[in-house]
Amino acid sequence: MWDGKKIFITTGGGIGDLIMFTPALRRIKEMYPTCKITMMTIDKTVDVISKIPYIDKVVCIKRGHFMGRYRVLPDLIGQDAVIFTDWQPHILPFSWLFGIKVRAGVPRRGKLFTKCLTHQLINNVFASTRYAAETNAKIFSEALGINIDGDMTRCDVSIPDGETKHEVDLLLHSIGLSEKSPFILLTPFAGFERRNWPVNEVNEFIQLVEGKYNIPVILTGKIKQEQERPSNVQYDLFNKTSVLQLIELIRRANCVVTPDSGPMHIAGSLGTFVIPLFSKDLPSRWAPRRRCTPIYLNYTCSPCSDETANSCDTVKCMRNITGRMVFE
Repeated sequence: MWDGKKIFITTGGGIGDLIMFTPALRRIKEMYPTCKITMMTIDKTVDVISKIPYIDKVVCIKRGHFMGRYRVLPDLIGQDAVIFTDWQPHILPFSWLFGIKVRAGVPRRGKLFTKCLTHQLINNVFASTRYAAETNAKIFSEALGINIDGDMTRCDVSIPDGETKHEVDLLLHSIGLSEKSPFILLTPFAGFERRNWPVNEVNEFIQLVEGKYNIPVILTGKIKQEQERPSNVQYDLFNKTSVLQLIELIRRANCVVTPDSGPMHIAGSLGTFVIPLFSKDLPSRWAPRRRCTPIYLNYTCSPCSDETANSCDTVKCMRNITGRMVFE
């Protein structure tokens, strides 16, 4: 049915959203080996999936740049199906103008461009407690009129090449470690501020690990200049890694500790043991299915939306996860 056809899929989400699409994409390619899969994402996350062999092409929009959202239009021409996994009002009318036969997406009430959709999708990751990759398979099945079956718990991510591995060797050398040094990787901060692990708990965790096991704890990820930093950090790689370098660091780590965010999904894809700290969302929906021990306090107010989290006075779902709790 889809052999020789072109399928275009949009997502403006983060690293984890991309990775959770991969089991279904891999299965589509197994079912229809000659189909061509193009993924559209944002420029910051292209490298997450750019080296995955069953994805034929990765294109990106550049938010905040002049005409940045329209740079993918040449790739949209000639597609047989486009699946909007998120709301893309800048691109949606062009899919209609270009005569793409299947235009599937979740409708938006009161939005004019909803009329451009030929298939209004029912399945939604955030409307279900099931594992997100399984819901994604249902979304693609619904959009393409097929049954995407099989194991949806094994995700994929780009595997860094020799050049990136050498760059990571140099990063480790810069903080006094060798390329063969064991280490725990801690990414305490997430793209959504309410998911950040409190700095005092980060400090306690590092002290407990180094006091008992004498194993380096490397801190990495993004941190803002005005943001409070953990104290007396010996192994500091904040703001020093590209996406591919981060993937390689996670691949080498003995363990990864992270909020429910991109590094958790990368670790799950690589088979690195991960301890994800869940706050406003569900482990059943997002936590890797192998080599993963999530910490989740399961308050009655969780899960909640970003809007609810932003207005929360306590954020107790994250602030009450202590360094000792994670250590033990």
